[in-house]
Amino acid sequence: MNASQIEKNVIALVENFNKEEFIFDLLRAYGISKTSITRLKKGDFNLSKVEGEILYKSKMLFKEVASGTLLNTIDELTKDTDSLKHNPRY
Repeated sequence: MNASQIEKNVIALVENFNKEEFIFDLLRAYGISKTSITRLKKGDFNLSKVEGEILYKSKMLFKEVASGTLLNTIDELTKDTDSLKHNPRY
């Protein structure tokens, strides 16, 4: 997948924003397979045991937080050795 295709996919994602499916749509926009996303939704690929977090090995760590606590959450996540051992890129 090239940069222009990713750009088109992200623009379509923004135009059809769905809060519940956002992270999965974003992964799909970057070329992650439907099978992998389905397994991530089911929990097979989700390495996080925390409710509301998604940790996809060597890919990303996603956690929805209130806007006022964003910086504190980022600071906490950068110190969380359990999550960092899976080497999330995003």
